[in-house]
Amino acid sequence: MLEGLVANLLNRFLYMYVKNFNAQQLNVGIWNGDVKLRNLELRREALDQLHLPVNVVEGYLGSLTMSIPWTNLRGKPVQVNIEDVFLLAAPKEDAEYNEEEEVKREHSVKMEKLENAELLKQRNSEGLSQEEQQKNQSFTESLTTAVVDNLQVSIKNIHIRYEDTISAPGHPFAVGLTLKEFSAVSTDADWRPSFVQSSSGTTHKLAVLGELAVYWNTDATLFGTGKGTDVGANAQKTDKAVLMDKFRQAIEHGKTQQYMLKPVSGRAAVELDKTGKVEKPKIKARLLFNELGFVLDEDQYRDALMLVDLFHYFIRHQEYKKLQPKSPPKEDPRAWLKFAFSAVLSKIQERNRKWTLGYIMERRHDRLRYIELFKKKKKEEKLTASEADSLDKLERKLTYEDLRFWRSLARNQLRKEN
Repeated sequence: MLEGLVANLLNRFLYMYVKNFNAQQLNVGIWNGDVKLRNLELRREALDQLHLPVNVVEGYLGSLTMSIPWTNLRGKPVQVNIEDVFLLAAPKEDAEYNEEEEVKREHSVKMEKLENAELLKQRNSEGLSQEEQQKNQSFTESLTTAVVDNLQVSIKNIHIRYEDTISAPGHPFAVGLTLKEFSAVSTDADWRPSFVQSSSGTTHKLAVLGELAVYWNTDATLFGTGKGTDVGANAQKTDKAVLMDKFRQAIEHGKTQQYMLKPVSGRAAVELDKTGKVEKPKIKARLLFNELGFVLDEDQYRDALMLVDLFHYFIRHQEYKKLQPKSPPKEDPRAWLKFAFSAVLSKIQERNRKWTLGYIMERRHDRLRYIELFKKKKKEEKLTASEADSLDKLERKLTYEDLRFWRSLARNQLRKEN
């Protein structure tokens, strides 16, 4: 059961971020308890969930390894190691707007968010009676607690960089986050690494942070072109191997960076109380850092304001882009005046429409139809071509909140029917 759950979670997570992802390779590794993925490319849409006008122009995941002792989860720790995550992002350009592609990307983000949010609940409870659900939930929570209590994480060489030549013309800049090392292990009460038994009332975690930093280089020498339309190392006018080496060098030798947060190293000793007693704090932490240094100069402040302006303009502009005339204002001023009125009126009309009887009846019809189709899908009954098309159109039309709520209503009806 847990093997399938972990496989589904990782498949969904990696599919969102990794290009040409081989799910079969991952599934085999998970069932064997030994996952090793290397040299993965990140998708252009990897940052879409941030809802910012940026593209990933080059991304690389050097190594992801997991060791999962399925036969002894209550006696051995789960180990996760991530190494060499390099990501280069740049702003989208107004000229590259493609309504069909933007709608597709937005829908993809919505559906991934929906499926991920429902995955655990769906696998744990569907098709079970209330008593079976309680037993299953108790077992799953117990096993999950044992895994989380003893999870060992090691992360090395993370560098996420955003380059921009558009926000402040004539002043290219680069913003980045670097992390040389992070690790977290479970310990005993004396902070010695050990396996935590489920009977323990307190979990002790010891985390080590190595050189976490944030920089903002003004009038910078860029790794690429600083434009989101140029996807791939070649389009960024550089060699991929050279680009990856620049990322590594920036972590190892970062003295030339204009730091906003200077490299921070330290340790954290965390105690997690599991007894639930009100007189005890839920989390108690002791943090020790060698230095915390923050810097913001005039040029960085200038670029930050320009970046915020660009993002604000782009987000607002995208909303009305489909209404915008193709010709420039000088050639067709009447069309642009009409566009201005349409942009304002569309908002007012949409707001007023939500108070009409027609809209309320439409919402009721959509809800009943979606619940009907979703129930049929969950019962693994074959949908006709017309029904499949209707289901797809509704999922594109409805919001994440609507879909989540209406699916829960459909599941409740299925349980009562069974």
